[in-house]
This record gives sequence, C-alpha cells and structure tokens, in this order.
Amino acid sequence: MRSRSPALTFALTAAICALMTACAADDAPDKAGSGGEDTGAPLDPGPAYQPPGAAGPYLVGTYASAFTSRDGLELPVQIWYPVDPEDQGFLHEYDGLVTGAALNDATPRCDGLRPVALFSHGNGGVRFQSVFLTEHLASRGWIVVAPDHVGNTLFDLDDDRLEELIFRRPADIADAADWLFDIEAGSAGPLAGCVDPVAGYAVLGHSFGGFTALALTGGAWEAEAIAASCGAPGRDRWLCDQTLAGLEARGGQAEVADRRVWASVPMTPAGRDVLEPALARAVVPTLVIGGGRDTLTTIERQVEPLYAAVGGRPKALGLLADAGHYTFSDLCGWAPTYDDCFAPYLEPAVAHAVTNEAVDGFLDELRGVDAAAGSFPPAAAEATFTVER
Repeated sequence: MRSRSPALTFALTAAICALMTACAADDAPDKAGSGGEDTGAPLDPGPAYQPPGAAGPYLVGTYASAFTSRDGLELPVQIWYPVDPEDQGFLHEYDGLVTGAALNDATPRCDGLRPVALFSHGNGGVRFQSVFLTEHLASRGWIVVAPDHVGNTLFDLDDDRLEELIFRRPADIADAADWLFDIEAGSAGPLAGCVDPVAGYAVLGHSFGGFTALALTGGAWEAEAIAASCGAPGRDRWLCDQTLAGLEARGGQAEVADRRVWASVPMTPAGRDVLEPALARAVVPTLVIGGGRDTLTTIERQVEPLYAAVGGRPKALGLLADAGHYTFSDLCGWAPTYDDCFAPYLEPAVAHAVTNEAVDGFLDELRGVDAAAGSFPPAAAEATFTVER
C-alpha cells in the first residue's frame, strides 16, 4: 500500500485485521434490500418523537448492495433504514469484519415519507466507518446511504487516483442518491412510494468526506480562483495540484455541486484551499464540526476557515475541544491504537453522543419538525457552538 497524505488519512491499520475475523479479499456486497425517505414532512404518526441525541423509536435494518456509477464503476453501497420495534433477526456483519447494532436485511418500516441522508467516508476509510451516526439516524426514521469511494477505501487506497477522486467523490454521492431514488424507490423497488426524489437529501461526511459534503453545496470550481487560493501564504496545498490539473483538462471550470442537497454536515473537513473560493456561493445550510485536538484537519487551518467561507444561512460551527481527527469515526471501537482513543482526548462515546445530538437538532429544525424547535444548538459541556441564522 502506498504512503498516504498525512493531512487526511483515515489511517486504519493492520491492527484492525488482527481484531476482525478476516481482512479478506472477499468484499462482495451482501444483497439488495430496502429503505425510505422524507425531508419536509414529519416522521410517520407511529412511535413518539425522541429529543435530539436520543436513540429513535425504531430498530435499524441494513444491507449491502452495489450500483454502477456514471463512470462505469461498480460501487459497493450500504443502506440503513428504520425497522419495526418488534422485528427480530441477526445482526449485520459489515463486510464480514465488524458487527454493529443493525439487523441484517430486515423488513423496513416504511409507512410514511422519510428523510434521506448520504454519508461520505474519509480518505482510506470505508462506507461503514461511522455507524455511530448512520445507525443512529436510521433509528430515528432516516434512510441513510453510504457508497464506498472505490480507489480511496481501506481495501484499495491508491494515491495515483487522487485527481480522479477529487472530482468523482461528489459524483459518487449524487449517483448513490440516484440509485436510491430511481432503483430502490422506483416503481418495482422495495421502497416504492416511500421516498420523494424532489425532497432531496442531506449530506454528511468525515475528513475527505467532509470535503465531499462541502463540494456538493458550493458554486462552480474555477481554476483561476483556486490557483489564487492555493498560492496564498500558509496554505497546506493538499489537493491543489491535482485539482488544478483536473480543471485544466476540463477547460478551467467544473460544476460538482448537487442542487438536491438541502443540508450539509462536514466533520473535520479538509481541502480548504480548493473549496474556499466556491463556498461563498453555497446557499445550503451547513453544520461544520471539528475537534480541538485534531492535528490533521486543524480548527485554525481548515475547520474555522471553511466555516467562515460558507455563504449560506443558517450555518453553525461545533467545536469539541478535546476531540481528535478519528473521534468522528468508529476507529477506536475497532482498533484502539491511536492517541485519539485515550485521555486526554475526549472519550469517543461522549463525542459521538454530542455529535449525534447536534446533527439531530440541526437537521430536524431545518425539516420543520415541531418537537425539535429550539433544540439546536445543544447545551453540551464538551462543545461550543456558533450559530448564524
């Protein structure tokens, strides 16, 4: 495996393999299943709404599948969805490696329109790297979809494909949304009648996935503006050369945003040099989350400048003072070999609870859920929030 950029690697190591049943070559998807959607409508009139941060009233189902992207690539994809609280079954094993809290291929509870979220994993990560969040959202009635960004995962990381991935990652997310809306929720799909494609989706991501979540909301990328940003003093320049080369091949400009996105939640995002010029034209409500002990995508050089660059309102900045870069994943539960997993870093379970509460409150307020009014930002001792409405 090639060396990775120290700026943004998800950095899962061989220690994970020692903890898992098999770091295997057989990463084939399981099989197709189901899910469901909404954004402007409240949750179905079933179990009572739970306050932000609390597990929802549903069990969670999940399955792995695959779809063909616009580039002709077969992308593994994971989907999580709400399940009737009385349902029973076996827990799903993600790629045969780790077991979460979701039932394998369970029958979806799809008796009303449901909100949809897309999740983008980190550099060298994997689609199920942050189940603390994806499973949590599904328990609250969301349909959550996460593709593997092929060529940039734990199993196939290839730095030579970085230029391709800068432009393809946002397309992967948009294509995964198409797969959900057109196939899974098509007239013959398991979610027929459960989603409204016009309602769009929220996008969440970690690290390089945070970059992806922001890229999907901004204006067009323009070579001249990005070259100026990359040339400013004190810049990291990660992604600069590859982005500019890609833009040259595209005539100096590229549109990577998806206008169906109605909210963005980048966690420890990267790529300020590339993203900053276009974000002033971003009108999508955005919650940026960062960690005070993150030495890779630091608050000062990445998180705060990216938040400041977002032009849309409302926007919010959540800073977990003692969180690290990998705190916003399930890495420490799989292979606690990083400093982030131990004191003085914030305990991962605590950080996950704060993150879930913030995400719930931000998204539910945007959706107009009456019971969520006034619930954001959370009053968490471990975090500070800045909100501009």
